[in-house]
Amino acid sequence: MRGKSKFITFLLSFIPGMSHFYIGYGDRGLIYLILTVAIFVGSLGLSFVFGDDAFILIFIFSYPIIWLISLIDAFSVINKLSINATQEDHIEGEEKKVEPTSFLNKKMITLALSIVPGAGHMYLGQQKKGLSFMSIFFFTIFFMGWLRLNFLIFLLPVIWFYVFFDAFHLVNGEDTEDFDIVSFLPKVSNSLIGKILIGIGIIIFFNNIFYPIIADLLDYRFVNYIQTSIVAIIFIVIGIKMLKTKKEILRGEEDEN
Repeated sequence: MRGKSKFITFLLSFIPGMSHFYIGYGDRGLIYLILTVAIFVGSLGLSFVFGDDAFILIFIFSYPIIWLISLIDAFSVINKLSINATQEDHIEGEEKKVEPTSFLNKKMITLALSIVPGAGHMYLGQQKKGLSFMSIFFFTIFFMGWLRLNFLIFLLPVIWFYVFFDAFHLVNGEDTEDFDIVSFLPKVSNSLIGKILIGIGIIIFFNNIFYPIIADLLDYRFVNYIQTSIVAIIFIVIGIKMLKTKKEILRGEEDEN
């Protein structure tokens, strides 16, 4: 292992995981390689579902992160093995491989896997939470693609960043409870679920039924006016509702005093 070249490791690192195969850590290399392929295939799938090549940007932005983490991890392994080699020249290669993974390596692997929401949690042993996050993320993608609700795409980065930093806090030793979506749903208010379902139903109706009909009957400018008016009315109604709720809370506090 002492003869492994850092230059060759650097060249092979442009295919994440190959540098680990070169230095004899194929199990780690397989993680980085599968992660890269999964994100690439996922980006192509999103582009196919939504008919928009912009989703390829997901892979373009994710690849440098995976590459950098993989390269740093490979160099840290080489440095660690070279130190071990100078101390114990006669240690067999297989004995080196069973050396426990350091906290830094575990952290980097967790963050790399967390590029796919939920995978980092599964790696850390929180299978239920990882499965819940992964299901929510990919169901959101499927739901938007199936019903052509492209305007809800803002939910994807919100979910992704929440899951990523939850894994970050978890690998740093902060206590986070493992849960699954099935046990969490009964705690949600039925009225809240009802309002969400009604809202989704209204959005689906206007987006997939109402708009296509009026688009054939009216000029596209009038269609845009109608869309803008509906969104404005929704925001106004929500704002009025929130103001009324706030006034009722303040009035209740005054009555108690």
